[in-house]
Amino acid sequence: MDYKSKTITPAQLKKIQTMFTRIGFEKEDKMNLIGRLTDGRATSTKDITFDEAARLINHLTGKSEPQRTSGWRENQEEARKVVSCIYRIAYDIGMCYGDTPEDKLMNCAKINRFCRERGTVKKNISQMTLQELRKTRRQFESILRKSLDNSVKQLIKNTINQKVTLK
Repeated sequence: MDYKSKTITPAQLKKIQTMFTRIGFEKEDKMNLIGRLTDGRATSTKDITFDEAARLINHLTGKSEPQRTSGWRENQEEARKVVSCIYRIAYDIGMCYGDTPEDKLMNCAKINRFCRERGTVKKNISQMTLQELRKTRRQFESILRKSLDNSVKQLIKNTINQKVTLK
């Protein structure tokens, strides 16, 4: 039997489910990861092949290397810069705060949740392509501009109110 068409074994299924639980994956995160692994063919571990299960296990244990294509390193560096910009803006608008490792984990979860639920791309940051990251950065920049506009308007309003009460 061909390994590419062979279905997942019960041992592989059990190992993957155990790893998902230990890592703390939510149902949506599992479905997204499996969908990416299978190029959208499946969203459940029960529907993946033996070979796909082996790759998923290697990915979850950190043994697999990312697939590198031409320009991969440049894209990775650019993606890091865009993600860094998104996080800076999130701090500026007050979505994120704190510097402890726990705060950073919470901030990452907040941004991912925002991107999944209200973002233009509807994905976690780690799942976005460079083009999708750029769209998300533009969305965060727009939020920052609106936040600054509202702050300036509030400052002007407060200033006018103070002058009126002083007279």
